[in-house]
Amino acid sequence: MRERFFDVDGLRLHVADFGGPDAAMPTLLLHGGMAHAGWWDPLATRLAERLHPFGLDRRGHGRSDWAELAKYGWETDLRDAERIAGELDPRPWLVVGHSQGGLIAVHLAVRAKMSIAAMVILDAPLHPGAQSLRRAGDSFRRMPQIRYPSLEHALKRFQPYPAEHYVPPEILQRIAEQSFKPDDEGGFVSRFHWKRFQADSRAESPLRDFGGDVRRVPVPTLVVRGSESTILSAEEHADFVAWLPHGRGAVIPGATHSLHVERPDEVAAAIFEFTATL
Repeated sequence: MRERFFDVDGLRLHVADFGGPDAAMPTLLLHGGMAHAGWWDPLATRLAERLHPFGLDRRGHGRSDWAELAKYGWETDLRDAERIAGELDPRPWLVVGHSQGGLIAVHLAVRAKMSIAAMVILDAPLHPGAQSLRRAGDSFRRMPQIRYPSLEHALKRFQPYPAEHYVPPEILQRIAEQSFKPDDEGGFVSRFHWKRFQADSRAESPLRDFGGDVRRVPVPTLVVRGSESTILSAEEHADFVAWLPHGRGAVIPGATHSLHVERPDEVAAAIFEFTATL
């Protein structure tokens, strides 16, 4: 994996370039909320056999810079993805988004400001404004940026969201080790800038009519669900696929919301089967 950095809006944004065969389709990997490009390592390694995956750390995540509140929001995330994709490769992209990254991917396709050939949505909620998700978001917004006295302490507190998962311990450990950075006081903090929650503006959010956006997606789209997901139910998954003008569905048995790190072989196989038909 090659690390690349791009200057955007006065910030340095990080992209993990996983390589791939010559002339392979460029593939933009969009992580979920509070996550980072390292979550893609198990899946991207497999995708690089046939595609050329790039994992973008959205501003305020991973190895990308933190910003002032005014420089956060859905619109800036969308513009960042469009600009960086354009600089990386002018050809049409496959966009793969997990959870919140899947919501962003849908809006990128509807905006049509970057060249997208197809999309893969991994366990994103069909109803992101649902009461349960709003409650979780409100809870996160009330939490401060936690400072840990040591990296060991930080690693012990690390867990995916939702807490129910089947991520192998050795993979979870590697993800956790990429999720913290030292602060100026000798401790450690999350690489996710917690103030992003304070900058969340419902007025500019593309989620206000997400169902309408899904119905306007102009490109072939595969929606993949973990069979034990608590974020995307079986009924919602069926509706998601049906609402898409060019939708297809797949279910990964024995997987939760974190399906891309729990079952990377099966997820990669579903993506390869999908892309082979494009």
